[in-house]
Amino acid sequence: MKEKLKELHQKARIARDPIATEAYGAALAAIQEGEVRANEDFSEAKATAVVEKEAGKFSESAAAFAKVGREDKAKEIEACAELLRDLLPAKLEADAYPKLVADAVESTGATSMRDMGAVMAKLKADHGTALDMKIASAEVKKVLG
Repeated sequence: MKEKLKELHQKARIARDPIATEAYGAALAAIQEGEVRANEDFSEAKATAVVEKEAGKFSESAAAFAKVGREDKAKEIEACAELLRDLLPAKLEADAYPKLVADAVESTGATSMRDMGAVMAKLKADHGTALDMKIASAEVKKVLG
């Protein structure tokens, strides 16, 4: 993800595309800042999570600008969010969750709601940002509860 962002950022700068430059630059900066704070290189899953978070920040900013009547700025910022969302892997289909949760419960040895954290951590580690945490959480509660 990091290498892809670097490449896209460089292309956007050469093309003098201010929206793409801002979007990819912000995501790269967030990844680099996180790596410095953690004193380690981020895995693909961590870098993808950072990109997803940055896309969310852009969407929140766009909503704030729209709320105060700055539709032009809101459209620009939402375009940044959309560019970052396009880089993210597709979310898992809802019908895949029962099997994923059953596998995670089995591999962690979970037997009650006390073990929910371990199951969720296993799911997150295995599937990263493709996982919809709300759906996964509901399915884990159904299985363990």
